[in-house]
Amino acid sequence: MDLGLAGSAALVTGGNRGIGRATAAALAREGARVVLLARDAATLAATATEIGAAGYVVADTTDDTSVVTAVTEAATLLGGLDVLVNCAAPRATTAATPGLAGLDDADFLRNLDTKALGYLRTARAAAPYLRQHGGAIVNISGMNARSTGNIAGSVRNIAVVALSKNLADELGPAGISVCCVHPGLTVTERTEGDEGYAATASANALGRPITAAEVADVIAFLASPRGRIANGAVITADGGRPGSLWA
Repeated sequence: MDLGLAGSAALVTGGNRGIGRATAAALAREGARVVLLARDAATLAATATEIGAAGYVVADTTDDTSVVTAVTEAATLLGGLDVLVNCAAPRATTAATPGLAGLDDADFLRNLDTKALGYLRTARAAAPYLRQHGGAIVNISGMNARSTGNIAGSVRNIAVVALSKNLADELGPAGISVCCVHPGLTVTERTEGDEGYAATASANALGRPITAAEVADVIAFLASPRGRIANGAVITADGGRPGSLWA
């Protein structure tokens, strides 16, 4: 299937590792011109070379001035923007998390500031460029939005859902689709070869680990012209959590 992404201009935050990296690679394979955004210039440069990205910009998504500057640089390099994929966030953890009494306020705020508010900052900076011809924003959240046991993880991810639907309603009339994707435990370059992680990640209805490349294929479709009728949708990409009904 031709996704219609050839020649499109895409910005992927968190594009130097994990699902962000896999997504940037998937978009590049579809013919998109991709710019990566993250904080680490060294890994950005290496990743951009490895996946054939058009370039990269350095920014901390907790700093609005940094975000505006980086998005402007990316749009200038690409001659505009058609796609924004938000994937820059603190790494999710499967370790035991503290309850109410042990909650770290600073960590809680860091999670919200980087993920929910960070996504908002990049979307706000990219919106004027996306409005020119229409396009897509895909926000990467996570299955913690649908489970308890990790207060910061649940709140930061459900906040991304609320943000995505608000943006979908506001930007849809301008031809901009906004979707939210919930990966589960996903094998990335960091966890590849980790048998313990693979076993834990296999606890889905498919009975096998889901890879970052597979999640990236879903994201690439949603970012494409073919996927934009899914505006406002929340898509799970975790292999199917057994026993759960989502209406």
